[in-house]
Amino acid sequence: MKYLLPILIVIAAILAPSKSVEARTVAKESINGYTISVNQHRGKTVCRWNGKRIHSYRFHGKVKVVPERKLTEKMLLRRKGKTLYIEKIVGKVINNRLDGRTSEGHYISYRSLRGKVAKGDVIVTYCIYNPFTRWIDDIDERYDVVL
Repeated sequence: MKYLLPILIVIAAILAPSKSVEARTVAKESINGYTISVNQHRGKTVCRWNGKRIHSYRFHGKVKVVPERKLTEKMLLRRKGKTLYIEKIVGKVINNRLDGRTSEGHYISYRSLRGKVAKGDVIVTYCIYNPFTRWIDDIDERYDVVL
């Protein structure tokens, strides 16, 4: 008789409907075989590059992939604790020193891609901004895709 209650509790736990909450994908973009995705689950935000975990935050705000032309300084200054921005930049290598120009005419360096790119190559860059600061240049991660 003294074992009956624990057995009933175990049976009830087994038969009870599962309430497991799966991570939900809040942002995802693929280009040229590469994928950047962001999942949120229980107050945690996880960024992945081609399925590999690249960054994790104790953050549960909005996540937005924004083209360079639409990301403003005002948005970055107001993001602290509210929004994780991923900026998508399309650029082109303009010389053999691996300097580049974005589609908006801004300078970007591709020196980290030495040996992988040449003058004239088009590159898509994803920059993940730190969601906990207001600094406009606080980029946690950068990923480049050569088209």
